[in-house]
Formats: sequence, C-alpha cells, structure tokens
Amino acid sequence: VFLASCDQGQRLQELAESTLQQTVEDPGHLKVIGISEPDSAFGTAYFTMHEVNGMIVLMNQVSDTIMRRTNNMTEFHPDDLYVMGMAERQMKAVSEIRSLMHNSGKKGDWSGWKVKVDYQSRDRNGIDYRAERWFFIDKEGNHVIKTFEIPIP
Repeated sequence: VFLASCDQGQRLQELAESTLQQTVEDPGHLKVIGISEPDSAFGTAYFTMHEVNGMIVLMNQVSDTIMRRTNNMTEFHPDDLYVMGMAERQMKAVSEIRSLMHNSGKKGDWSGWKVKVDYQSRDRNGIDYRAERWFFIDKEGNHVIKTFEIPIP
C-alpha cells in the first residue's frame, strides 16, 4: 500500500476540492464537510469491501428517506424537488455501485490515488443536498480521471 507524503496528500486533496468546486451546480453554496486522506487506488472500480459496505448503507438510508417522505410511495408528488433530486442522484449512484460490486475483489495494479469528499451544496432547483464524491487521481497526482457521487440523506 502506498501512502502519500504530507505535501503530496494535501495537493491531492486540493485537486479533489478544486474539481468539486468546478463541477457542482451552485459553487457559491458549496460547503466541504470533510476530505479523506488520499489512499492508493488499484483501478477506478476497486474498493475494499468496507468501502462498498459503507456505500450500500448510505444507499439504504437514501431509500428509507425517500420512502418516509413519500409514505412508501403512496403519497409521491413529482413536484417534490427534494425527493426528485435525491432519487436522481440515487439512480446514478446505484448504477456505479452495481459495477463496483461486479468488479469488487478484482484488484488491479496501482493506478494512482482516491480521495473522498463529503460536502453539501445546492442543486439547479435551489434545493440543498449532501453527498460524498469519490475522486480517482492519476499516479502523478495531476489529473482527476474519474469521479462518482453517492447521495447522503
């Protein structure tokens, strides 16, 4: 396992945060809650079972939140922008998690770094939301090569 030096680790975290700033819909409302220490990446689809389990727990919490808010979908209202935004983010994340679960345990060669950023922001409809976004960064620490996001209820 490779560990980033303090200077390199900080640079990787800054790259992830800068990329996040450039990609959220409303950067003026971005608030970073936490940034993980950079960790070695072994491809862009490899996560430890602990990390995958954490993602599954979050997705279950998102489903529970949507079900509570819609009374188990019996009181679903398409004009509820909070539910619609969370459901959209959840569907994108589920697709990524399925791919991860299919590839979990298939550890490739060291490919660079991964950094997770927990944050809150505002979507295009003006609704505040929270999420964690994973950033995969090349070996040299210069470029983000992939990201994906998991909503946090």
